[in-house]
Amino acid sequence: MNTAVETALSLPRLLHTWRAVRKFEEASRIPACTPGQSSFNMRSAMDLDPRLGKWISRRSIRVTDATALNVGDISKSRFVDPGELDAAVAGIRRDGFYVFTKVADSSIVEAIREFAQRVPAQGRGSSVAPAPYPRSNPEQGRYDISEETALQSPEVQEFVTDPAMALIAKRYLGQPVLMDEVAFWWTTSKKAEDANLNAQQFHQDRDRLSLLKFFIYLTDVTPETGPHVYIRGSHRKIPFALRADGRKTDEDVKRAGLWDEVQEICGPAGTLMAVDTIGLHKGKTPETGDRLALENEFATSLFGADYDIPAFTPTDLAKQRYAEMPWVLQRYANAITSG
Repeated sequence: MNTAVETALSLPRLLHTWRAVRKFEEASRIPACTPGQSSFNMRSAMDLDPRLGKWISRRSIRVTDATALNVGDISKSRFVDPGELDAAVAGIRRDGFYVFTKVADSSIVEAIREFAQRVPAQGRGSSVAPAPYPRSNPEQGRYDISEETALQSPEVQEFVTDPAMALIAKRYLGQPVLMDEVAFWWTTSKKAEDANLNAQQFHQDRDRLSLLKFFIYLTDVTPETGPHVYIRGSHRKIPFALRADGRKTDEDVKRAGLWDEVQEICGPAGTLMAVDTIGLHKGKTPETGDRLALENEFATSLFGADYDIPAFTPTDLAKQRYAEMPWVLQRYANAITSG
């Protein structure tokens, strides 16, 4: 469709999104899902500007729960140095991402990596039932471990309930946040032709109005083993030619004059980064070896994509953190309060 027509259509979709968000947030209980048309309208309206979702969020979401601003004891984080919080928020505001100087202890990294080699993973695009990742001979380009499976690991529970990450997200987004998603996956050098399927072409994450993600590398990541790639500053401004929803090739980015802003983020196992993925980003297809990453996401609302309510056995630490910040960890209420 002509881009001018799409832009014109985005304006009424913006108004529809505003109304749908207010209805979602004013419901007596958080709705189980967002109507498909409302999710489409939100994604389409974001064609207008990458900052639009945050603008809608700040003007349409009013959290009245007294616990919404609570976070746990950030000094207990084993992933974030509390002294880095201000630098992290400033870095994300400036560039769209921030790489922490603190690297997670090898004992935590090794425990999660060993766990990820034992549990079932689903080859993306494969009809084969989930099975432990065949690291010596993978056939797919990506293998996903479900959130429920991931939460069998005490170390994963510790990561996804981290209070310092919650506080950084709250400060950066300027609103109360909740932890709305966990992703855990292996990336391989196989099936490079599936780059679109495996999120290895530039794109924006438009599943929520306003969000911040934290990624931790659980293997050493070099330019050859599939680093996260981000176009610096694209969380604030994107050329008109790249604003439409969907995947963008490297050539698209070069034609738009943004290639000098492309940043490949490499680092040893244990490297943590915070990323505003409304900016253009991708995972680089590995040329050799593989990459294991764990991600959690904080958002200002569950409006948008479908969300999970996972069943799992909480650790004592997860229970403590839920008691300290029930709003942030509300998706885990059933698992923790029934345990």
